[in-house]
Amino acid sequence: MKKVIIGIVVVVLIAIAILGNIDLKKEDDDLENTKVSDALKFKNEYEKYNNVINENNQKKYPSVSIDKNNPIKYSNVDEIVDVIENKTGIIYFGYPECPWCRNAVPVLLNAAISSGVGQIYYLNTKDIRNEMQINDDGKIEEVKAGKDGYDKLLEAMDSILEEYTLLDQDGNEVSTGTKRLYVPLVVFVKDGEIVGHHLDVVESLEDPYTNLTGEQTEELYNIYLDNILKVTDTACDESC
Repeated sequence: MKKVIIGIVVVVLIAIAILGNIDLKKEDDDLENTKVSDALKFKNEYEKYNNVINENNQKKYPSVSIDKNNPIKYSNVDEIVDVIENKTGIIYFGYPECPWCRNAVPVLLNAAISSGVGQIYYLNTKDIRNEMQINDDGKIEEVKAGKDGYDKLLEAMDSILEEYTLLDQDGNEVSTGTKRLYVPLVVFVKDGEIVGHHLDVVESLEDPYTNLTGEQTEELYNIYLDNILKVTDTACDESC
């Protein structure tokens, strides 16, 4: 009788172990599927505008080729604020219809992939920002409020963000007295501290609707790589 009971217990334990392994494998598969899903979603999101004309200025968007195995992870404001304040990671802010972003993204991904970066947090900023304008009386007014969490995002990155400026009738810049999340912006965070960031593409790019030259691509690649190394700790210091 004891042998029978022991046998039953062993069978139950084996079954539990098998089921546990199945659950763990399912969790791993779900995580991997999420990564693949985000990577393909990002690829499709950006490549969708290849050879498309911008209706506002009748210029053709720069064509991009996004690696299907890219490390992009779609994120939200709360997760990104948590990374900035408490964690380590690389964050990309932009959106596919932004011509500067389209020039920046392939270079960023190449630098990340070549450095072994497994994940880049991505926030599409097209619709989350507020909009301000100068009215007929010369006063600045908000015509569109930022979405929930936008103010929290501005506060978390206040030290690196630029002033939100507008142009008056004479073409002069006027400060709104607030900050703005301009894009493309890539932020590099180490243990809850912003250790690097890069806004825009390269200074020599005058028309964002033209693709980067080889020299411009190399310049931007090195900018991203230098900042990636601040996060991954693979850079050599003076003692090397």
